[in-house]
Amino acid sequence: MVNTLGPGDVRVGHLFDGVDDNVPDQVATLTFDDTRGAELTVPYFWEDEGGPNPQYRKAREWFDLQNETLPKSLVYADDKGHVTLTGLHVSGSSIGSMPVGRARAQAVIFGRPRSHQDEYLVEELMSTIDGLEEFAGFRPIDIDHGQAEDGHRRTTVVLDASEVVEWETGGYKYKIKSNLLWHGGRSFTVDDSRPYISTSREGGATVGDHLEAQWPLRALLVLVHGTKLAWRSHKLRDNEFPLWMMNGSDRGPHAVEVQLAGTIEQHRSPKPTEHSLGLVPLRLSDLGAEGMKRWVVLYADPNFERAIQPAVEVINGASRFLEPQLMMLAISLDYLGYFRSGDGQRRSMAEHIKKCLDDASLDWPQLGSRDGIAKAIAAVNNDLKHPDRQTSPDSDVLAGITRLAEIIVRAQIFDLLGVDDALRQQFLGYNDARHAVEIFTTNGIAIADDGSFTRVARQPETLSNEPAVTGEVAPEEPLS
Repeated sequence: MVNTLGPGDVRVGHLFDGVDDNVPDQVATLTFDDTRGAELTVPYFWEDEGGPNPQYRKAREWFDLQNETLPKSLVYADDKGHVTLTGLHVSGSSIGSMPVGRARAQAVIFGRPRSHQDEYLVEELMSTIDGLEEFAGFRPIDIDHGQAEDGHRRTTVVLDASEVVEWETGGYKYKIKSNLLWHGGRSFTVDDSRPYISTSREGGATVGDHLEAQWPLRALLVLVHGTKLAWRSHKLRDNEFPLWMMNGSDRGPHAVEVQLAGTIEQHRSPKPTEHSLGLVPLRLSDLGAEGMKRWVVLYADPNFERAIQPAVEVINGASRFLEPQLMMLAISLDYLGYFRSGDGQRRSMAEHIKKCLDDASLDWPQLGSRDGIAKAIAAVNNDLKHPDRQTSPDSDVLAGITRLAEIIVRAQIFDLLGVDDALRQQFLGYNDARHAVEIFTTNGIAIADDGSFTRVARQPETLSNEPAVTGEVAPEEPLS
């Protein structure tokens, strides 16, 4: 039986709080919810002190409505193994002659600790996330179809998961590591070849602090791929959670599964399609250890983090509606321009967006000037934000300016990370950038230098499959 917890699982066992565990222990069930993760359900009897059921004394105190004393961590045990729950909080309770208390945890660690602690500081956290495999470009499996000297066909499979990129900053040692789990015999089966992100810290850190240290890498991957990405798994490695033997001895630290309240819902999100991850405009090999370190250092600046977060969440599906998407992207560009200026001076949103266009060398002359594009994004944001303006963009304009703002944010990473400018130019030729531009050109929308939108009415000839007789177009008409 495997010590894990997933949809439909109901585990029945016992709880230990590490305090006076000679007192009869408390029974509990451990269940799983797709969106909220593990939940402890603790039944007990409500009775006066000295009643016939002393084993429920602790539970009565834990879920006392007037003075809750639920421990910060508990250890659950059943026939499948031990589960350590940390960052506990009461998630519900029922009263009556046979009450039930419920609790959830910030982190659920599928292992038995050496000692009971309120908070566990672990040395290493390893995480997998969508898009990392394509970004890293590691090849743990190399298959060569060749021909032997006797003329027979020969297939050679080389397994090598040694590829790694490492750097250190902010008190953490970072690692993006190749990975390979397989089994064989008469057949050869790869169980897992996904690379992982690792953070380690001398003296340890909470699992939540480790995840926070990995957050900048998730942000970079979302910007690189331009699509929704999800955390898929977490494991920790620390001497506090060794591989226990049946005789009570141990084999030292090993990888232990962890479920985190903040990411558990993502584990079962639909995976991105191969098409959405097919073109990778920036790879780990383009950045190397120094480039990755530079990104994490940038992200440590609060202004830079505030600039990146709204755009990342838009790409990651924060809203299905274009209006909040545009406003969040405008906030990102506003902060990015402020960050790039670096002098703490107050400027308009349009000036900050213009700074982003200038520094990242972004030009779309078929749409308008840099001044016009910057003013247009700022103006649409203001139209949406202020009801007294009594103006709102039409659907084509809103769709175009939103997608263009997203491309502008994503394009900032190239010069900020000092990579070859050919990569930026290549990115601007990819489908995401071309589609943003085509929303304008297909609908005949142009941007004036003052940020207003005009629609160019095309001659009927240009709408057919035949070449236009002349290159003349009708006068530009302003869009309301």
